[in-house]
Amino acid sequence: MSEHEIPLRFAATHASPDALYSSIRAAVRKTPASAVPVRARIVGAVAAIPGVLTAALVGADRIWDQEPLRVDLGTGSPARLLVVLASLLVLTLLTTLIALRRGRHGLGSRERQLAVAAGLVVPVYAFSTLAWPLRSDHPAVLSDTATLHPLGLPCFAIAAIVGLVVLASVTSALRWSVPVASGARGAALGACAGAWSGLSVFIHCPAFETTHLVIGHVAPIVAFTLLGVSVVPRVLRP
Repeated sequence: MSEHEIPLRFAATHASPDALYSSIRAAVRKTPASAVPVRARIVGAVAAIPGVLTAALVGADRIWDQEPLRVDLGTGSPARLLVVLASLLVLTLLTTLIALRRGRHGLGSRERQLAVAAGLVVPVYAFSTLAWPLRSDHPAVLSDTATLHPLGLPCFAIAAIVGLVVLASVTSALRWSVPVASGARGAALGACAGAWSGLSVFIHCPAFETTHLVIGHVAPIVAFTLLGVSVVPRVLRP
């Protein structure tokens, strides 16, 4: 090979337009089209989330004999509890909106928005629950927290159920419909599922012990975000 000759592996392939068009059509034919529009699938996935969350919390009452809603919601509901709850709810809804919105041209949110949404859920939730734990001296709260699992395994199970169902539903809604930034979209969908799982255990469990909160509340959010980064993109790409 001469000094100025281009190696074959770097040489451009000049396929004819007809051949390229035929190749694209063949690839499209191999991808089965859904009979349900993407927008309808998204609406259905979001509409199912409250039912999933409710079923998980009611199931916790049946399996572990724990009240579906945290006890301190009915003991005067201190202002800080309501502020944190409202903040986490807004975070969850915004993350869901950014992760699922189709946009004007059907390409979804910008990659930077997706990355920010995916990156904020874990630190914001961890800061809200670990920096200043919502500790109450109310007798009913102290009695309830005394019976909680020290490692938060029931909370981990609740969060896992909610997160898995949410992640499966939102990923299925966008299956084969994300042609660009599928990695960032997958991360945002994972964070979305994690946010809903974290919200579910926050409104369920009044724990304030760090070990319980880290394992039972925060760890599932981290896991779902990582799952969104590593697994979801390959399902989203057409």
